[in-house]
Amino acid sequence: MEHSSLVAFLNGDLSPEAFCSEIAAEVDACEQEFKSEGVGYVVVTDGPAEVVTRDQVWRLLQALLDGRLPFLSANYAADCLVMSDAFEFADKAVAEAIAFVADGSRPPTPKETEAALAALDYAQTPHPRT
Repeated sequence: MEHSSLVAFLNGDLSPEAFCSEIAAEVDACEQEFKSEGVGYVVVTDGPAEVVTRDQVWRLLQALLDGRLPFLSANYAADCLVMSDAFEFADKAVAEAIAFVADGSRPPTPKETEAALAALDYAQTPHPRT
């Protein structure tokens, strides 16, 4: 995954649909490797240091909840955030939300995704539009 594409998506400069289209081949390759070898490989290019904020992780969760970003794509993006040395998480809530999406054991239910969004405290603060 291109570091710049991930940042553009998280910043709202790249739509979930365009982001999904851009990463589709590598998500599919990772899934095929996992199915055939039991291990999928996540690759993200180097880029400048970024601090992932609540607004940014909100976009990821909301795109997943709205069905604009399929679970495998969201999961791959979250894995890239975890595996790359270029990304830090602004706080514990952000880290927990990323871990929630990075859990590839099964797709989360809409109710679970809504709870993850609520944990970011957006009931009391304005949030960006997708």
